[in-house]
Amino acid sequence: MDGTSKTRICIYAFSTSAIFYRSLMDLCKAMGDDVEWSIICPQGHFRYVFKDVVPPDRLCYLYADFNEVYARCGEEEIAHALQSGEGAIVALMKDKDGYRWLDGHEQLKRAAAMHEVYRAFLERVKPDFVLFPMLEVVDGFILINLCQTMGIGVLYSTLLRVVGGSYFSSDLYETLPPYFGSYTDEELSLARTVLKNFYDKRVEHIPEHMHPLPQSLKPSWFRRLIVSEYLRRGPERLHLSEETEFNRVRRIMRRPAYKIRRWIFEITASRYFDAIDLDELPEKYILYTLHMTPEASINTIEPYYVDQLRVVDMLLLGLPSGYRLVVKEHPAMYGKRRLSFYDEVSRRPGLILLHPAVDTRRLIVGSSLVATVSGTIGMETFLLGKPCLLFGRAFFAHLCHPAPPLPQLSATINDIIASHVPASEAEKEIEIAKMLNIGGDFVIEDPWQVPHTLAPENIATARECLWRHLDRMRGAAR
Repeated sequence: MDGTSKTRICIYAFSTSAIFYRSLMDLCKAMGDDVEWSIICPQGHFRYVFKDVVPPDRLCYLYADFNEVYARCGEEEIAHALQSGEGAIVALMKDKDGYRWLDGHEQLKRAAAMHEVYRAFLERVKPDFVLFPMLEVVDGFILINLCQTMGIGVLYSTLLRVVGGSYFSSDLYETLPPYFGSYTDEELSLARTVLKNFYDKRVEHIPEHMHPLPQSLKPSWFRRLIVSEYLRRGPERLHLSEETEFNRVRRIMRRPAYKIRRWIFEITASRYFDAIDLDELPEKYILYTLHMTPEASINTIEPYYVDQLRVVDMLLLGLPSGYRLVVKEHPAMYGKRRLSFYDEVSRRPGLILLHPAVDTRRLIVGSSLVATVSGTIGMETFLLGKPCLLFGRAFFAHLCHPAPPLPQLSATINDIIASHVPASEAEKEIEIAKMLNIGGDFVIEDPWQVPHTLAPENIATARECLWRHLDRMRGAAR
């Protein structure tokens, strides 16, 4: 940070990310960063984290007056929400498993209430930027819309996935910053290590030098049980999300629950998968690996394709003559997808459905083309020397081929396969180095699930990358 003027940053403190952000604020203060902080708490569980660092007028708890705002929301407020950024309808369509079960008009009314609460707060505190963790909730999408409409900068934490670490994007769609493209000799050298680790199947999203978070930093049982239940039944009674009592228990019992799900999956779902030796796959096939759903990586970026039968059918209808479509289940989806989905997919002609345990890398190497919506496999495909057809958006989109409209799909696939020239090792190293140049060895994750998030090294690197990003953005704007 250059220190010439105060930077006004509003933090969207979603769930346990609040604990990380408080640590970041403390470090910035210790380092003398001239920041005027404001906080948005979409739920009340972690408001206490900020009680002694920002004045009450710069902390917005969405549900403090939400019920009163909701009661007076009418067509005018709904119209405002519909006109903000991408609009409330798009924000609601990204919902994972909460508001989508409500009546359509009721969804719009609740979105309008969120929009009114956040608009009033942003107009009062006037931040230069809003800092986000990875988003997967409707009110967060509403807030992004407001940032776009009001000209407020977005700092959206985005994982670099295979490369490791994270960078700050200006939107939900992993858009690369305007200064993307440069790299240093040191980053090029590090890129060679990243590429070697990828070939050796030693990819780590979490920096290896970090240490776990002490359990004592978790809130008390009183806050986690009594206060949480009060909020759910009281001020937050109009809040909806995928969080249910069943999901809470399943999260606590994660390991045994996974074993049970996998056992049930093998009994009930295995019959839908084709028992085929990989050496016996057709010579010419296109590979599509199913996404984990619901999940931010697809719900947030491309909600249209949450129904993945849409992708499957487009690929089948666009298959060039002589090709087959191979579809492989995601390894994280044991027991999570409805059997009716497998029944639908397995009855598609010309389709081979493979078990999640099948070696994905071997399937990529044997394919003529890989298709994905926004999955990391798009980047893996580039590194393995195969072409990728991308239906959605991602930071590695420039390494893939954009999917055309259905009438041009077959011809496009033929052209891609016929003209494909694999990138050289030097070209791969340069592409990784350019990504390393925009990011850093940090993550902003759920500290309870990823304790490394609160490691001092992670917080320090996140702070350094934040100010470096802002300085480079200012330079690119000149």
